[in-house]
Amino acid sequence: MAQAQRIRFISFLQILGVILVILGHSLHEYPGDFHQFWFYRMFQTVRMPLFVFISGFLFMISMMKKGDSVSFVGFVKNKTQRLLLPYFFLAVVTFVPRSLMSGYADDAITMDISSFLESIFFSDRLTIVFLWFLPVIFTMLCIAFLGLRLFKDKVAIFFLVGGILALTGYFGVNQWSWTFLGIGRVAGLSIFFIIGMAYGYWRHKIDMLLGKWWLGGICAALWLMLFYIGDIPDMFRLICSLAGLAMLISFSLIVCEWPLGWRHLEGYNYMMYLLSWFTCVASQQILHHFTDFPWWVYTLIALVTSIYIPWSIGKILHKSSKNCMISRKILFLLGYNPNKYVN
Repeated sequence: MAQAQRIRFISFLQILGVILVILGHSLHEYPGDFHQFWFYRMFQTVRMPLFVFISGFLFMISMMKKGDSVSFVGFVKNKTQRLLLPYFFLAVVTFVPRSLMSGYADDAITMDISSFLESIFFSDRLTIVFLWFLPVIFTMLCIAFLGLRLFKDKVAIFFLVGGILALTGYFGVNQWSWTFLGIGRVAGLSIFFIIGMAYGYWRHKIDMLLGKWWLGGICAALWLMLFYIGDIPDMFRLICSLAGLAMLISFSLIVCEWPLGWRHLEGYNYMMYLLSWFTCVASQQILHHFTDFPWWVYTLIALVTSIYIPWSIGKILHKSSKNCMISRKILFLLGYNPNKYVN
C-alpha cells in the first residue's frame, strides 16, 4: 500500500473515530437514559476500541521509523506536552466555570480543594469528562515504550506477553472501579492498543486480507449478530468489539479513496476532541434550559458545532501562529507543536 494511501486511511479512521466520540456525547438530551439507547450502545462497542487501536498503530509505526534514536525521557517529555499538558490546562481553566455551572449539569462540582484534586486525578470526577482518554493513552504509550525496549529484537515475545497481560486486564479488572488516572480503563482497553501495534508491525501481511468487501461484510454480520444477542459473556463482547473494529478498518481502506468531502477535516481531529465539551455543553445542557426543541435537534446542533467550531478555531490558530505569539502559546497548551502548521 502506498504511503499516501496509508496516510489517508489513518486520517479517515481518526476523523471517523472522533465523530463517533462526539456523536456519543451529543445524545445527552435523548429522553430517558441515553446509555441504553440502542444506537448509542451499538457504536459504543467500537468507538473507544477504534481510538485506542489508532494510537497503538501510530505508536508502532513511529517506533519502527525512529528505532533507538528516542530516549525514554525524550519520549515522556514529548507525550507529556502532547497529552498531559492539555489535560491539566483544560481541567484547571474549566474548574471554576464548571463549578459555577453546576446548576445546569447532571453532576455538580463544589468549589473546594478536594473537588479540584478529584477533578484532575479521578476519571469519574473530571471537570471535562471527555478527557479521561488522555492520561489513559499516556500510560499505555509509556508502558509500550518500555516493553519494546525491554524485549528489543524479541518483538514476537513482546506481543505474546503484552497480549496475555492485556487480556488479563480486560477480563480481570473492573475498569469503572479503578478511576485514579483512569487505571481501570488502561486495563480494559489495552488489548486494542496491542492489536493496533501488531497491525502496525505486520501490516503488509495483514493488508492482504483487509480492504476486501467480503471480509468487511463478514465482520459486520458478526458484529451485528453479537450486538443484538444482548446480554453476552465478556469473551463474546470482546469478539463483538473486534469484529466491529475489523469492519471499520476494512471499509475505511476502501472508502478513504472516495470523494466523500472529509479531507478538509484532516489535522484537526485532536482539536475537535479537546474542545467538543464546550460546544456540547453550550448546545445541550445550557440551550435546553432556554429552549424547547425535540431531543434530536439538540443532538444535531451539538454534533455539527462540535465538529466545525473546534475545526474553525484550529484553522485560525494555525494560520495566525506564524506571526502571533498568543496563538503559538495556545497551540502549545493544547498539545500541538506550534512550529508545525496544518495546510
